[in-house]
Amino acid sequence: MNNTIDEMEPQENTWWLWLDEEHDAAFNMAADQVLLNIAGSLTVPLLRIYKWNKKAVTFGRSQLFPDSISNKFTLVRRPTGGGIVWHGEDLTYSAILPAEHPIAQMEIHESYQLLHAKISEQLGMTFQLKEKKSTEKDLLRMKCFDSPTRHDILGSDGTKYAGAAQYRTKNGTLIQGSILLKAADGNWERLRDMTVNAFSAFVGSDPAFWSPPEHFKDSIKNLVDIQFGTENWNKHGQIDKAPEIASDWLRVRSSAADRKTVTDVLADLHLNTVCASAHCPNLGKCFSEGVATFLILGNTCTRNCRFCAIGGKGHPDELQPDEAERLAEAVSRLELSYVVITSVTRDDLPDGGAAAFRDAILTIRGRCPGTGVEVLTPDFAGCESSLKSVLDARPDVFNHNVETVSRLSTIIRSVATYKRSLGVLASAARIGDGIPVKSGLMLGLGETDEEVHETLLDLRQAGVSLLTLGQYLPPTKSHYPLERIVSPEEFDRWHKTALKYGFAGVMSGPLVRSSFQARELLRLYRKNCPLHTVH
Repeated sequence: MNNTIDEMEPQENTWWLWLDEEHDAAFNMAADQVLLNIAGSLTVPLLRIYKWNKKAVTFGRSQLFPDSISNKFTLVRRPTGGGIVWHGEDLTYSAILPAEHPIAQMEIHESYQLLHAKISEQLGMTFQLKEKKSTEKDLLRMKCFDSPTRHDILGSDGTKYAGAAQYRTKNGTLIQGSILLKAADGNWERLRDMTVNAFSAFVGSDPAFWSPPEHFKDSIKNLVDIQFGTENWNKHGQIDKAPEIASDWLRVRSSAADRKTVTDVLADLHLNTVCASAHCPNLGKCFSEGVATFLILGNTCTRNCRFCAIGGKGHPDELQPDEAERLAEAVSRLELSYVVITSVTRDDLPDGGAAAFRDAILTIRGRCPGTGVEVLTPDFAGCESSLKSVLDARPDVFNHNVETVSRLSTIIRSVATYKRSLGVLASAARIGDGIPVKSGLMLGLGETDEEVHETLLDLRQAGVSLLTLGQYLPPTKSHYPLERIVSPEEFDRWHKTALKYGFAGVMSGPLVRSSFQARELLRLYRKNCPLHTVH
């Protein structure tokens, strides 16, 4: 198969089984992290079973680096917790559970107990969930200050045969487990079949086979380069430091007075702008020109993308029935000539928040008929009826960002995928009846020139006519690391390339963001595509 997980529709009552090949330790850990990153796109669990091309040692993400054995073994820090695990004479598995799966919502010790009970049944061993804390000897060996209850499978003589560690995020749960080959008399194939049968019993269904496409493997290799293959991660648990951002062209001056006027109105009407929430460097400039980007549907996202400053923790806000009216009031008070409406992603809502976009467009149109209205939407989980609801309100521009090139998409985006975003854009161009379609991507994440060319061509093929290209700047040190600073000259080259590919309007520069010079881009579209202009 050559599909990504998001592109496949599992049959009812199945789960995905990935029988992987032999890899080194860094690749194996990176593969599990990539799977966890996209767990939000899964509708069923996935089990990966894999081998090691040479003996290695992994240790928990919060453990101190085990210096005493570093000159004897390849050491790689895991995405999950736990202590030291020796690999090479074991079968290793990784289970990915979507966040909403019943097992992922169990207490952690209950999920361990259920999984290990099923594995023990297959091994024919007496199952024991060890209840006591690790001994002083264990603590010394694992180089940690404390250790949670050990969740191990023990033989009749008390020997440990299997164990697992778990890591839970908003997107889903990763369980990494290891079973000694001697549990099946050294027969790897027999142990593999036992593990598959145990997992079938664990989740209550049978598997469908899956294998990753090449671009998925590229995402894994990229994560090896920037994280799991680096000394900074393995010794200190940190992702390599991003390049210093000291270039003059990444600094912008703004008027404090303009900023205060806008923020006072927003505070009075209890509204958010993405300008502030996303740490946009152009905040003052846009405010001074009568342009603003409003954030609707609250300030808490149901996703947790690794590049985004908007919070993805906590429960999403309740819908505010008067939000569209307050938004129109702000536009009127500030005498804005052009507004961009965007939102956090709301996967918890049946329509993904489409009705709120529609209401905002229509209410602003009624209150401020001379104001241009652009929307920057999430992917609505690929639902075309939600997309149509927004487009039927006739915004001046429809924008949805592809964000980055295909290879990096699954790494920096938690649920959205490159293919789904292209599908949203193509659908908008098809059913929008002349509404210009816009998209954007960030540079400096580690993309190659060839990948940027491919992305621009993919966007044009999807019907995108307006484009933004800007410098990626990590909001904090915990976000996806910056690979490089892109020079203004390179942005100029991409501007010319995009125009050559047929984009009607392009904004390309270090400080360009999705809404940067939005009104000007629409003017360029109307100038270059007069026959398709919507009034």
